[in-house]
Amino acid sequence: MKIPIFKLKFDFKSKLKFLRGAWDILSSDRPLGESKYVTEFESKFGDLVKSKYTMACSNGTTAIELALKAINVHGKKVLIPSNTFFATSVAVTNSGGIVELVDMENESFSLCPKDLESKLTSDVGAVIIVHIGGIISHKISKIVELCKKMNVPLIEDAAHAHLSYRGKYRAGTIGDIGCFSFFPTKVMTTGEGGIVTTNNKNYYEKMKSLKNFGRDINDAGIIVNHEGNNFKINEFTGLLGSIECDRVESRIGRRSMLLDRYYDNLKSTKYNVIKQKGEGVCSYYKAIITTPIDSSWLKTYCKENGISLTGEVYKIPVHLQPLYKEQFFYVNLPNTDYYCNHHICPPLYPELTVTEVDYICDILKQAIIDYEEQSSKTNTN
Repeated sequence: MKIPIFKLKFDFKSKLKFLRGAWDILSSDRPLGESKYVTEFESKFGDLVKSKYTMACSNGTTAIELALKAINVHGKKVLIPSNTFFATSVAVTNSGGIVELVDMENESFSLCPKDLESKLTSDVGAVIIVHIGGIISHKISKIVELCKKMNVPLIEDAAHAHLSYRGKYRAGTIGDIGCFSFFPTKVMTTGEGGIVTTNNKNYYEKMKSLKNFGRDINDAGIIVNHEGNNFKINEFTGLLGSIECDRVESRIGRRSMLLDRYYDNLKSTKYNVIKQKGEGVCSYYKAIITTPIDSSWLKTYCKENGISLTGEVYKIPVHLQPLYKEQFFYVNLPNTDYYCNHHICPPLYPELTVTEVDYICDILKQAIIDYEEQSSKTNTN
């Protein structure tokens, strides 16, 4: 069996919606830039995540950059997890902030509250929590409490967490600003694109200016108030986003069912399938499975058996990236160092079949047996 990293299919209804919408765009006198369908996308997504203010932008990285610039972290420390895609740290740098790294905890792969508390001082400009795999941390209330106590803004990198929530904590409205991505592999996609969400009108208005070169939102022609950029999207992107809003809940339901299949198949093994705890919904952008086997060995083993494992979360954390390695030679992040090398992310997308998940789990079970036999022979010799 050959199982690819990712598949994406659009049903007939979605294709027809896009064709009709594209015909409308090309037949109207409206701008090809942000107009009817971008506004529709923003409105639908805002309703889904229960956000007062929602604004589309060019991608998830620029969403974080807009959030940090709205808060104004220039010259200030920004605490982020090291086990994140390096776009998070790049956004901090682009915003004039100073990257400071925090360790993770192993039950949700989120920020470790204990390490966060030790580094959360008055000179911190913001904290970025990353909802890895779409999972809302079971310690989210502690993280929110710590930020409020120190009066430090909390930014959500919710690139994985479309529609995720745990109890009263809903991705996109947990912190001061939420940042979403619509990259092709994400839970929702517009090819490229992003969205910022907030319940703070002042932040929203500043971000609206920043994404349009810093122009005055009431006089966008000639008045510039901020050092902004061009982070706008186009009507075709907005159209696809609007269509994705219509089908995202059913696709998340499918992801959740497949994740449960992984869990049931592997619960009596040495693997641990990470699940969101408590009442709520998780988008499950990734199936995160911790393993006693080194992930590089396991990745090769799976490839030999026709399974392409997806990117980890993350194999090379920020403090080990060439760009940052010298800067962070001193950091002590024991959980990050261990779990980045001892987890895998097998395929998880709505187009995946139950039969394919069962096959993947069978291969993973056999991998444990073969690895232990190989280790035993090596030790004997």
